[in-house]
Amino acid sequence: NTIVWEKDNPNVTTSYNLYKESTFAGVYQLIANIPIADSSFYVDPVSNPQIRSWRYKLTALDSCGNESGMSVEHKTIHLTINLGIGGAINLIWDHYEGIPVNTYNVHRYYPSSGWDTLASLPGNLTTYTDTPSTLTDLFYQITVDHPDGCFPGKMGGDHHSSRSNT
Repeated sequence: NTIVWEKDNPNVTTSYNLYKESTFAGVYQLIANIPIADSSFYVDPVSNPQIRSWRYKLTALDSCGNESGMSVEHKTIHLTINLGIGGAINLIWDHYEGIPVNTYNVHRYYPSSGWDTLASLPGNLTTYTDTPSTLTDLFYQITVDHPDGCFPGKMGGDHHSSRSNT
């Protein structure tokens, strides 16, 4: 999982603490302290997005060591896939948490054509059934766009959406 955030005022904030939900619901453990001079992203080396979703919270620290309150939690999207009737592919995912979700985008990858958007679904749905022409070399991904975008500073790249496992 790659966690990306927008930086606060660098004249006040000196670093960020990143917390991940423990094995107890609602209990968060510190997993990293990221100095303000570093990029505003963190790759969690322990969490495996292929097996489940994960929740994270962030705090800011000032030069006196005072820590802000925790941010709202952000939970990743976990996608599961199973074979349906007549060669259909059933996609099932859990809701993203942390920003309002109005639309989920369903993407499919074929090696010959790359990524295509199959459907855009209302944010209250978490299933989709695809009927591909072949079952060979298929990949799927669910995305949700941040309504205001995300501008993490010098990081570059597209960080305006959250993506499920592939």
